[in-house]
Amino acid sequence: LGDTRSALRLQRQARAWADPRLHLEVVYRLYAKRFSDPLPRDLSLEQERGLEGVRVRSAYTRWSQETGVPWHGRSYDRRNWAASDPVNRALSAGAAYFYGLAHAAIVSAGFSPSLGFIHTGKLLSFVYDLADLYKTEYLIPAAFLTVAESDLEVERRVRRALRERIEAGKLLERMVDDLLDLFSG
Repeated sequence: LGDTRSALRLQRQARAWADPRLHLEVVYRLYAKRFSDPLPRDLSLEQERGLEGVRVRSAYTRWSQETGVPWHGRSYDRRNWAASDPVNRALSAGAAYFYGLAHAAIVSAGFSPSLGFIHTGKLLSFVYDLADLYKTEYLIPAAFLTVAESDLEVERRVRRALRERIEAGKLLERMVDDLLDLFSG
């Protein structure tokens, strides 16, 4: 997938991350890839994050209505996993699987998982940025459809459903292509 002998891609990412103008350009490119209706260019990063949150919450609501799976918001406690409702457990288990795939795409393409643009300050910030591009297309539907079938063993079943959707959609290849496109030019 990537050329592991050259640091050129990492250097492009670092340059874009460090330059405020280029940083914001990558943010706009990420949002343009994620949503069909682009965000206005005069928004701050905080305003963009707020609008993103509205769009994602709308996706949760839509899938809840389509599947009949009750949705009371994103809520889980890592210390008390069993207390979470099935759809939140499916979303969390699926997200972990999804983040692993995004991490593999980032590293194999020669980029850093830490230098994020929307998410910042974490070792996996760019992993979250990349995974979020496909969350409403892959993760949210897989979680709700899995729970709609049954609320038993949702963690295992959502990972299987995601694996099948990811393979069918050639998502790993798409992730790498999207990464390369983010830093082209």
